[in-house]
Amino acid sequence: MAYNPLDVADVYRHMFAARTDVYSRWVPEKKGWRPLREELTREVVLAGLSGTGPSISSFWPHPTNTSHVLAIDFDTDDGLQQGYTLSALMTFQGLPAYVETSRRGCHLWCVLDRQVPAINIRYAIKALLAESRLPTDDEHIELRPAVDRIEPDGFGAALRMPFMPHPKTGERGTMVGPDGPVSTSLAQVILDWHEASSTTLLAWSERWHPPVTRIPRRYQQPMEPFPEDTSTASQILASFWGVPNAAPGKSIRCPAHTDKLPSLSILRDDRRVICKAPACVLHNDGHGRGTYELRKLAPAPSRT
Repeated sequence: MAYNPLDVADVYRHMFAARTDVYSRWVPEKKGWRPLREELTREVVLAGLSGTGPSISSFWPHPTNTSHVLAIDFDTDDGLQQGYTLSALMTFQGLPAYVETSRRGCHLWCVLDRQVPAINIRYAIKALLAESRLPTDDEHIELRPAVDRIEPDGFGAALRMPFMPHPKTGERGTMVGPDGPVSTSLAQVILDWHEASSTTLLAWSERWHPPVTRIPRRYQQPMEPFPEDTSTASQILASFWGVPNAAPGKSIRCPAHTDKLPSLSILRDDRRVICKAPACVLHNDGHGRGTYELRKLAPAPSRT
């Protein structure tokens, strides 16, 4: 069955581009890519695929900071093997991934069944890389989306779209999918393409825990140690809470709330108190309060 090339290009651009309101094209005279804030039309796509126009790169993520397509540029000496390693794991996990050879390494492609936040895609990729024992922070393994979010007028990061000829060599990569090498017919490739489960990807994103690389400001300076406090709970209750009959091993009416029956227990070591009233500050989820906290929580007039 014959397909209209423009119709195929139209499906292609919506399938492989995270956004179609901007794109980048190769400028031979400058030997570089030129980002354009223009619609990525099916005519532009068809010209790039056929070689009658410049090769095209698309940008990630969508202005809503989401994407339905993810990619990885393995730009390393063993990048092709790295791509096959990750592709095998992803496909086994219900995330069919396709590996396309490039001049150095490869590009890995995966199309989801719906849009998901870019941050979840990035977390999932890192979790899958780690599971495959591949680097998660190698500058030569570039993730797309490359960032979690972009500014409202931002472009994001681009990557040459699949099957586009390499701008310097004019060569096209070959692609291998879950079923082996893909067809040479772009229309057939689109028809045979396996979408990935967004639910599975989101589950993988929860498995990534970013390493802590920056110490929060409140922990950058050493904290002062708690002042030594040799007072007993009974002494603090008597001096700061106005409870003269406090004694270890006893239950008394709690001074922290209106207490009709004795609900405050003073532990036998006289270093902690526990109130039985859940809403009481001295209950503390059933853990009670030690002498330091008991002194700090005393009514303000009593602390002077």
